[in-house]
Amino acid sequence: MGKLLEIRNLTRKYYEGTRESRVIDNINLEVDEKEFVIIMGASGSGKTSLLHLMAGIDNADEGTIRYKNVDFGQMSEKEKTVFRRTNIGIVFQQNCLIPDLTVYENIMLPLMLDRGKGKRKGKENEKDTITKLCGQVGLEEHIRKYPSQLSGGQQQRAAILRSIINRPPLLLCDEPTGSLNSAQTEIVMRLLNVLNKKGQTIVLVTHDMKVAVKGRRVVYIKDGRVSGELRFSETNPNETNEKEVYRRREEELLNFLQKRGY
Repeated sequence: MGKLLEIRNLTRKYYEGTRESRVIDNINLEVDEKEFVIIMGASGSGKTSLLHLMAGIDNADEGTIRYKNVDFGQMSEKEKTVFRRTNIGIVFQQNCLIPDLTVYENIMLPLMLDRGKGKRKGKENEKDTITKLCGQVGLEEHIRKYPSQLSGGQQQRAAILRSIINRPPLLLCDEPTGSLNSAQTEIVMRLLNVLNKKGQTIVLVTHDMKVAVKGRRVVYIKDGRVSGELRFSETNPNETNEKEVYRRREEELLNFLQKRGY
């Protein structure tokens, strides 16, 4: 399992008059293939800013972001757009589905953007793939509905399918459960865990401990810097069910966060 993402000395500055503010301050971070990394921190700590830099939505002032052998910082904006479309899936708290498109059309959109680039399969194969994916996450009956006809959890599941339809190596999630209730959150996190077990690399920003324990590693950001990391302990043979695993992880995480004043 190799490194998918390498961040070195990453800094993002903002200015208010002559006053300099570093929302990201000399961060170093690596993400391996097939990892599920959680990013936590207080409001204003730089979590979303870091994710936007990873996605190429924003540009760093200093440092580098490399996807394997590709230096994101050396690309033009047009090159970044093309690279992001095929290599990075993005899920936001507000699902950003297009209201005038059906679930099927929203999920199909990334494939439509690649039309003519020699990357698309036949239309029937695409239709079968999307139908199958929707069936796996409980959306098959809603495939011809519009976003306004779906619950929040259904909308977010559709947004996740749209983000992975091109099979991107990296999936970035910015508070994907922030506007969902506990039942909807559980469904979305189960979907992300299934994707991760199938080999999808995921980096997810959250403030919710019950979401964070579903990952494998927690990176804590404070004042734009990495303040600490936690890798959850391996499953104990005495833990007979999933609830026990997550209960133990919550204790580990709470201890980790308390030491950092969270």
